[in-house]
Amino acid sequence: MPEDTQNQTPEAAVPAQEQAAPPSEQQKISLDQLINLAIEKEASDIHFGEGSRIALRVGGQIVFIENIETLSKEETDEMVFSMFTTKEEKNRLQRDREIDFSYTHTSGVSFRVNVFYQRGRLKAVMRMISKHLPTMDELGIPEEIKKFLPMREGLILVAGPAGSGKSTTVQGMLGYINENFVKHIITVEDPIEYVFEDNKSIFSQREVGKDTLTKTKALNSAMREDPNIIMVSEINDLKTFEAVLTVVETGHLVIASMPTKDAKQTLERMVSMYPQDQREQARERIAENMICILAQDLADRIDKSGRVAIYELLIFDSGIRSIVKRGNLSQLKTAIQSGAQEGMISMDTYAYQLAEQGIISKEDVNRFTEQE
Repeated sequence: MPEDTQNQTPEAAVPAQEQAAPPSEQQKISLDQLINLAIEKEASDIHFGEGSRIALRVGGQIVFIENIETLSKEETDEMVFSMFTTKEEKNRLQRDREIDFSYTHTSGVSFRVNVFYQRGRLKAVMRMISKHLPTMDELGIPEEIKKFLPMREGLILVAGPAGSGKSTTVQGMLGYINENFVKHIITVEDPIEYVFEDNKSIFSQREVGKDTLTKTKALNSAMREDPNIIMVSEINDLKTFEAVLTVVETGHLVIASMPTKDAKQTLERMVSMYPQDQREQARERIAENMICILAQDLADRIDKSGRVAIYELLIFDSGIRSIVKRGNLSQLKTAIQSGAQEGMISMDTYAYQLAEQGIISKEDVNRFTEQE
């Protein structure tokens, strides 16, 4: 291999389904080169690991990088460990066998990184965080949400499967608050994805594993830190959910996310976290403390490159609270349709509107109708 091989730019990636013939000469790649290539290709994610082909996700599709050798254990370890800023991060990886953390490249581009083991080999997935914080209007978030953000207390929950843009939506909401209201906003994130600059509001951003040991501890502490709004990056267990409800019940606004596909599944997941004999009381607490559930997923655009969010908005008025308390969640779809004048909307209706505007295809409308 020529001496200057490591400084050569890797050839353009090709779609995973288009398997290219093995090149005659393979190159090595550094973490810097890989990140620069991802930035150049406008990739959303980077995949690399010991013994695996290096890949990017571009425009929603996985593409492999040509002419690159598979990484050895030593090369993978070097790339991963070079992103750690503390010894504790390496210790957490060795102890827990996986870790989430944030990483900022010398270019200024930030990433949410997950490192884990698969078949005993180290692997990493890096999600690129855009420097541009989209506004709520740019994201197409239902206008009704803006009325809830100045509220003193309650829970605003953003739901959606992995990779559906929940974090971007939450960041858009916080950006709107920062531009319009004087608040103290505490974020509890795992990891921090976007660093906010104080505008009208002031931010205290805490990362699990670096600034606090657990989300629960951070939420308990936050109530003594004079917050107006607390953001929790994700609710994924009963302890976190109980801590969130306690924060709301003490008179605070909480914005959080949950990895569920729609409002109905979100409510089912919340209730199912509790033991059977506590579920009636849980439904009461949920109904009384929720402001709204904004569920979302992504669809490919047909008017230009990229993807667009499809939203569902469930607002907790007296009718919705009654449905939740009784556990009659099968009535939610009809209730959302009846609440259109209040700003409620279902995913299939939202998708249909985008199709009528020529933004997404009619096939995608059918997909969102089928998931109801």
